[in-house]
Amino acid sequence: MKKNNLFSCNGFTLIELLIAMAITGIVSAAIFTAFQSQQKSYIIQDDVTVMQQNLRAGMDMMVREIRMAGYNPQNIGGLGILNVCPRDINNNIDITMTGNGAIQISTDFDDNGVLGGNETISFSICDSPILTPDGNPDLARNSGGGRQMLAENIEALGFAYAYDTDSDGNLDTSPNGNVIWAVDSDGDNDLDINLDTDDDGDIDAADGPGAGNNGIVNGTAIADVAVNDIRAVRIWMLARADRRDNKYFNTRTYVVGHKVITPNDNFRRRLLTTTVKCRNLGL
Repeated sequence: MKKNNLFSCNGFTLIELLIAMAITGIVSAAIFTAFQSQQKSYIIQDDVTVMQQNLRAGMDMMVREIRMAGYNPQNIGGLGILNVCPRDINNNIDITMTGNGAIQISTDFDDNGVLGGNETISFSICDSPILTPDGNPDLARNSGGGRQMLAENIEALGFAYAYDTDSDGNLDTSPNGNVIWAVDSDGDNDLDINLDTDDDGDIDAADGPGAGNNGIVNGTAIADVAVNDIRAVRIWMLARADRRDNKYFNTRTYVVGHKVITPNDNFRRRLLTTTVKCRNLGL
């Protein structure tokens, strides 16, 4: 006759249960740690992707419009690069050069021989929204209706200008034969210093106060150059991630036009640089 196992004492012992719980806890902890690591990695990559998209979109818009500066099929006069004064985040002219580069251009986009209200355009750094700033700098564009955000989290913006003062069709060069990239250092809208202090053909930290210091590229004084002699524009844009990464410490040195920046913080950044030949300005 078969025994009734209803009241059998066979089963798991306390030790077996404890071992099973310990193994389950270890596996669960490993899974959670892996998930957490992947989640953080995803967030970082998402931030970097957004940062790079903002950077490229902002640069693309600026390049296309600056390249058209001075487009003037009807010969109405007065079109081109209008203003190159450095500006602070409130768009005031900054004679200390602690602010960012800025540019204003005009062009007859619609070929009608009249400079319309939206055909004078400027680019600068702002804190958007203008009326309720959030403390994060952004790239702004103004085509007559006030400054509007073009790209988020653009921490620094720099411009330098190459010119042709003798109208020979060639960019002016330094004693060493390098193209002179100049800026306005005193807010009078004339170019007056060459950013390539050591005349080695590069604008880098060696031209400024040195790596590890936030400051201004020293520059070499030149005779004042009017904006209507400008033929090419060099642009720097420094973008910053939206969130800190506490496992990352940024000690890189970035040269952004006339500024040398070493952040020493937990934000990831990307620097994009390009040169625009203004094909409507006689080059």
